[in-house]
Amino acid sequence: MKEIRIGFLAICLMMALSSVAYANIPYANNYYPDLSGVTGISVSLVNQDPQPAIAGDVVEIYLGIENIGGESCSDLIVELEPEYPFSLVPDESAVQNIGTIKSYQKDNYMKIITYTIKVDSDASAGSYNLTVKYYEQGDSLATEKSITIDVKNKEMAEIIHIDKTNLVPGKQTSLKFTINNVGNTPLRYLTFYWVNEDKVILPVGSDNTKYIDSIDIGESVELDYQVIADSNADPGLYELKLYLSYDDPITYEEKEISTIAGVNVGGETDFDVALSDSSGSETSFSVANIGSNPAYSVSVIVPQQNGWQVSGSNSVIIGNLNKGDYTVASFNLISTQQMTDLPDQNLKKVDVQEITRQRPTIQGSNGLMIQIAYTDTIGERKVIEKEVAINSPQDIGSEMPSGKTGRIQQNAFETYKWYIFGFIILITGLVLYSKYRRRKLIDPQFKIKDLFQKTQ
Repeated sequence: MKEIRIGFLAICLMMALSSVAYANIPYANNYYPDLSGVTGISVSLVNQDPQPAIAGDVVEIYLGIENIGGESCSDLIVELEPEYPFSLVPDESAVQNIGTIKSYQKDNYMKIITYTIKVDSDASAGSYNLTVKYYEQGDSLATEKSITIDVKNKEMAEIIHIDKTNLVPGKQTSLKFTINNVGNTPLRYLTFYWVNEDKVILPVGSDNTKYIDSIDIGESVELDYQVIADSNADPGLYELKLYLSYDDPITYEEKEISTIAGVNVGGETDFDVALSDSSGSETSFSVANIGSNPAYSVSVIVPQQNGWQVSGSNSVIIGNLNKGDYTVASFNLISTQQMTDLPDQNLKKVDVQEITRQRPTIQGSNGLMIQIAYTDTIGERKVIEKEVAINSPQDIGSEMPSGKTGRIQQNAFETYKWYIFGFIILITGLVLYSKYRRRKLIDPQFKIKDLFQKTQ
């Protein structure tokens, strides 16, 4: 009876050892129980890349396969069962045939397999379990192992907009930067600053650093700087280096992103136009570049307008004008007010209307509108209008159009002919009276009628 009990206990012990052949054997401090007569398969997470995984990205997991038993395991199958927020990438198989795992194949001799899985983009930050099953091929009994994958949301800040790309030298301008949170987690404790290493663009009224407490998901923050470009700077494109740092919400370490942006210094300019000289029908104007930038391919134009007419070309090309330079542009300019003021009764109203039928560009006869067309430093064609004050339009362009000259002279004779006849009669009378007095002194008997008789 005693022998039967001993045999029964031996059978129970063998069954117990067999049941743990594919179990995950716990151990500590590199101490393993004596499993010399069985197989002891262990599966563990060795590494993952990246660590932690990022929501919306893929992650590679490395599983270590060990055999801590004294018996080999042939045709070992490992199967991954991903659940939310994990899924296998396309063409990635969930089942892998490991083959044979030798006895005591562990530690540095473990077999490592990899899986590539995707993390759902809407996953919240946290730790998630991933189930792994393993079994010997043909065996219906499988062992499950749960491994833990850490996930964090993607934090990303983006400088998406700079409102000004052109700065005029010497002119204070507002420069705004917009920072947008395009990640899946709020950003905290942000620091933004920019640097222009050429020292051409500098902040005014504050330094170049601004601080932001937080930016929520999908939100943006606008940072406003007052800047000025050096008035002596050469026109061109200048580089701004942009830096943004923030606290990582998972590791609490400071992260920094950097990028560059281009800002053009130059652009438009301004002009001053003044009456310079008027001689006959030619009128000259002084044109000065009073802005901060050079102007290229400058043209001076007298557009059609009430009160003025240009004989010949209404445009003069004067070339390039650097800042502070000036030149002279001349036109054959005629004041149409002179024509309408002449005392010519025979000058038909239709003729005046034909002369003055112009586009009404300015109001009032004492102002002349002049246009300055030029190309700025960024290659854009610009047109500026300037009004030139003229005190006396009658002093400008005394010449009349050739078709009206003889007519105006004839009308002047009709107006003053009686004054001319009276003047001739007066001169004739004075001449006859002088002759009469001289003859009377010689001959006291001389009569006036004798003067006409002698003359005849």
